[in-house]
Amino acid sequence: MKLIPKTKEERLQVINKIIREIASRGRKFFYNEDKNRYAEMVIEKSKVYFIDDYTGERVYAYNTVQNEHRGFSHGGTMWGLVNDFREFIVKGEYTNHNNGYGGLYCPHWGYPEEDMQAIIYVAKDLGYLEN
Repeated sequence: MKLIPKTKEERLQVINKIIREIASRGRKFFYNEDKNRYAEMVIEKSKVYFIDDYTGERVYAYNTVQNEHRGFSHGGTMWGLVNDFREFIVKGEYTNHNNGYGGLYCPHWGYPEEDMQAIIYVAKDLGYLEN
């Protein structure tokens, strides 16, 4: 069983690998073909941000009334997933589906089942999901 990486930087790398896996499959969430750009998570001054693949904007990856995820081009399901990712980076705990919609197990992405299973396999292998 793969353990959760110890440092925020290691967990950030795990999440960015999962984002790339999601972007390479199915409907290619987190990848913008026109701009040939992938989304990614970054840490700046101890805060976690999501760099949106479509807008290119740095999005504060926290649920706040003031924020309202300005600059985020994906829907609520992906916003919940991004917040799961942020929590994992910050807390170093299993956080899948803490922010709604089932996380990586969500059946509503419109991805083929084999793609979802491949994403889940990668996430388990990297220590994001429990085996």
